[in-house]
Amino acid sequence: MIKGILFDKDGTLIDFSLWRDAGINTIKSILDEYNLSNDKLDKELQRAIGIKENGVEPFGALAYSSHEDLAYELHFILNKHVEIDLNKFKVHVGELLRKEVLKDNVEFKEIVDIRKLYEYLSSNNIKMGMATADTKQSAMHMINSLNLNDCFDFVGAYDGTMKRKPHNDMCMRFCSMYGLKPNEVAIVGDSYSDMLFAINSGATGVGVLSGVSSKINLKDVANVIVPSVESLLDAQVLEALDEKSYEARELRTA
Repeated sequence: MIKGILFDKDGTLIDFSLWRDAGINTIKSILDEYNLSNDKLDKELQRAIGIKENGVEPFGALAYSSHEDLAYELHFILNKHVEIDLNKFKVHVGELLRKEVLKDNVEFKEIVDIRKLYEYLSSNNIKMGMATADTKQSAMHMINSLNLNDCFDFVGAYDGTMKRKPHNDMCMRFCSMYGLKPNEVAIVGDSYSDMLFAINSGATGVGVLSGVSSKINLKDVANVIVPSVESLLDAQVLEALDEKSYEARELRTA
């Protein structure tokens, strides 16, 4: 029986467009700093980290990798035009991205009414947590901005102590906090990495199509695929998470 659900943040609870915008603005800032501004190079750098005309590549650096890996992709191209110290550049890119997502006017678009989801899961005696590859500061900025401080029983984020997904650390801490077994937990996310996180944790992986991935990206690693987190407000879908048969689950999901 599912007694706890860990949700990814961006692309799952919150529209991923804020990170796409952050990536675009970060590239613009870097080009301005090095006096390299031109449309062709701008687009080349965007493609290098997985920014598309109308979205984000599911396995691109912006969606799938750490800020350090994203910086490496940018550095590989920029270093052809100007000599840049890679280690300093990695730190700088991380700072620029954090600055973008911590702006007071950044818009957090809820994919689902998060408070409604929390209240519904709580009424079914299910603990609700967040497990994000983002920093703790950024995760709390979102929670505070949307006045959701009382809507998460657990917040797992990259804080220098908890290991990043897909390592199972965040799930194990969630389980330890509430006396749960991993097979009593569902992990909900929009990326391949989220589903690896579920596999590494021994939890049920629930892929959502509201973020960076399509069904083909998730079908080989997810136990369940649903259109969005809103599907979990359906009692039948919640019940399907407990069923052992994937075929039975598919009848009720995407």
